[in-house]
Amino acid sequence: MWQETIPDTVPTEFWATIEESRGDPKRFRKMLKEMSREEIIHFYWTYEELANLLRTERYWPHVDPDLSEDGLAELANWVVAQGKEYYRGILDHPERIPRSKDDAGLMSEVVEEYEHRYKEDLPPNPHEWDDEWKQHGKKSPWD
Repeated sequence: MWQETIPDTVPTEFWATIEESRGDPKRFRKMLKEMSREEIIHFYWTYEELANLLRTERYWPHVDPDLSEDGLAELANWVVAQGKEYYRGILDHPERIPRSKDDAGLMSEVVEEYEHRYKEDLPPNPHEWDDEWKQHGKKSPWD
């Protein structure tokens, strides 16, 4: 199943940063300060794509039916913040996704750091996720 391979196609630096942050926004903010503009942008785009995958129909039956769109976004961001193995586990077993969780705040830290440092909004991701990346001969859907 393609979902099983998604965590392995994400740049290693992304998962290493997630793991090292230990879900702590303050610790994560210090790490962001050491990233270049491009690194922050790519981190944000990767995080966004991973979270968006969890906001699809496959996972809806397993979350709180009263969860708002913002609540679903928070839950998806929380799952990504738990790291590669947890994320993989949710992709493999959508029934294990928590009904709801509050965002760990890592995405907010990325946005705040970028806007503070560069005095502009993060640019939108111009690359479209390629659901059929294997058939197109790509190494990952991120290419």
